[in-house]
This record gives sequence, C-alpha cells and structure tokens, in this order.
Amino acid sequence: VPYQWLKEREASMGRSFTDEDFQKFLLSPEALARQQEWEQTLAEMKQANMPAIGAGVLEWLPEGATIHARVFPEIKPKHNSFVWTMPGNGPAIFLYLERQSKAKFENTVAHECHHIGLRSLEQRQEAIQAGLPENVQTAMHWMSAFGEGEAMLAAAGSVDRHPHWEDDALARARWDSDMMHFNADLPAVQQMLTEILDGTLKGDEAIGKRAAPFWGDQGAWYTVGYEMAVLVEKAYGRQALNECLLDPRKLLTLYNKAALEANAKGATLAIWSPDLLLRLNGKR
Repeated sequence: VPYQWLKEREASMGRSFTDEDFQKFLLSPEALARQQEWEQTLAEMKQANMPAIGAGVLEWLPEGATIHARVFPEIKPKHNSFVWTMPGNGPAIFLYLERQSKAKFENTVAHECHHIGLRSLEQRQEAIQAGLPENVQTAMHWMSAFGEGEAMLAAAGSVDRHPHWEDDALARARWDSDMMHFNADLPAVQQMLTEILDGTLKGDEAIGKRAAPFWGDQGAWYTVGYEMAVLVEKAYGRQALNECLLDPRKLLTLYNKAALEANAKGATLAIWSPDLLLRLNGKR
C-alpha cells in the first residue's frame, strides 16, 4: 500500500514513476549498500509508541481535534518527506527512510500529526472567517503557516525543551542562529500581510512566491511562529494558545501583549503594527 500510494502521489503531480525505474533503483549498488542501515533504522522506528505520540499532540490542539493518519517509512529515490492524502482515504505521513534515532522519528511524526489534527478543525476555522472581507481571509490563510512553528512546539512537548532536542548539536545551533533573525523576520512577514490587505499583492502564485522564503528549510513561518506560540503559552496558558490555532489573529494580538510586557522589563522583541491588527479585525 505505501508503494501504491507513492505512485499515485507522484502521478498526481505529473511525475514519471514506473515499476521498472523503481526496481532499477532498488537493485542499484547504492541501494544495496544501504540495506543494513535501512533495516536497523526501521527496527528502531517500530519500537515507537504511535498512540502515545498522537495523544501527546492532541494536548496541543483545541478540543474536538482528531488525528487519523498512517505513517509510511519509505525507501525511495527522492529523499523528501511529506504528508499526502490518497483520494477517498485518510492522510499519510511519508518519511524518507534514512539513519535517524527513534526520538527524531517520533518528533517528526508528532510535528506532522499536529498539522493533521489542526486540519481536522477546518470547518470551525472557516466559520470564524465567514463574512470577513476577501483580503482579510487571504491574509488569515497565509498566517496559518505559522502552524509550522506551533507544530515545532507541540512536537517538543514543552516550552522548556529545545525544539531540536532530539537532533545533534549542529542542528540545535542552526536553530538558535535562525532565531536570532526574529526581529527582522517579523517585519518581513508583516510587510507581506500588509500588501495582501492593500490589494497590491494578490493571487496564489504571486503570494506563494513571496512567502516561499518564509518556509525555506527553516524560515520565518517556523521561527516567528514558534516564538509567538512560546510567549503566548507562557503568559496565558494552553487554552489561550489553542484558541490562537483556530484564529491566527489572536496569536498576533496576544503575542503583542506579551512582548510589550517583556519589553517593559528590558527585552527587545519586535511587535506587530497596531494598524495591521486593526485591519485584520475589520476595525479600520
């Protein structure tokens, strides 16, 4: 089934994927040389407590969220990992099989499960946006990308645990370095949202091109989203953070409140423009 779903996914994206090509890949010297690595890694993955991972993630989601997903560790030519839903079936987390610890595997699955659980609440999110101006709805749609940072926090399981706790020292240092760009990244995202509200930036293609660097390998959707989620969780608790997952405008508002309080005590955190918040809430 994982192989069949992978073929369907590649076909849906217009990519060539044949049994003959896959067999050639599996029989290549490079693939055969990695067989022991794959066997050992998969054996560790199988020791993971999957129901416990899901239960832990649900604690970081609003009440009523559900997680129904399959996890496919896959040996395949492309080294990417992703979530994809087979038409007529539930979502699956496709993970490229490479050497990694059981903890890293569990953290990755938890991260993706947070996305899947939040997606189960789409109807409630859409109800909140119903009746809002189109440009505000568009801005809120892109603001939902801060879910990458929120998923980082949920996967770590605590504001006191490094979001790359399961990774090596190099990965942790890189995250810490990226977080140093927070005060520059927040205004960059703000400028994009302002242009969406102004109507000078519109259309999925144009907005997607502008937003792409905020994903990157670990861009602003991750770092800014994570920092805001941490501050809101610390200052106002889990219930408040969960409400922000349904309405990202609340995340920006509560973050501003917490950041201003921190700045009054000596911090130097960038804040969202009050004008932007008013426009997102239809008050200007």
